[in-house]
Amino acid sequence: MLFKQLRSSSNKNQDVKKNLDAILRGIQENKILKTFDKYYHKDVVMYEKGDSTNRVGKVNNRIAEKSFAKNAKIHELKVLKVLIDGDNTAYESEMTFTYSGTKITKTQWALQQWKDGLIIKEEFY
Repeated sequence: MLFKQLRSSSNKNQDVKKNLDAILRGIQENKILKTFDKYYHKDVVMYEKGDSTNRVGKVNNRIAEKSFAKNAKIHELKVLKVLIDGDNTAYESEMTFTYSGTKITKTQWALQQWKDGLIIKEEFY
């Protein structure tokens, strides 16, 4: 029984990893909105350093993502660490992008909770 549970958990981890890899590829390819539309749950809540103001639900989050995508050009995304445990993932990345004419390099952690193969909660630190 325990082996069956571990194998089931392993399969679930592989599905989540596949989707997370696709999201990271989408960011690297500047396909932020397309990626968001495909991999984020309709009830997603997103937090920036603990603040979810105006970031509840896919509609509100898409507005924020659209604003970023409109003003940003991703040059490089380096994934430094990835953690996967069932429906929870986290990754540390270093991203170099130009935002409104200013080139920025930013290191951050992103933590995700998944539901039905989609991100339902995401926090950035």
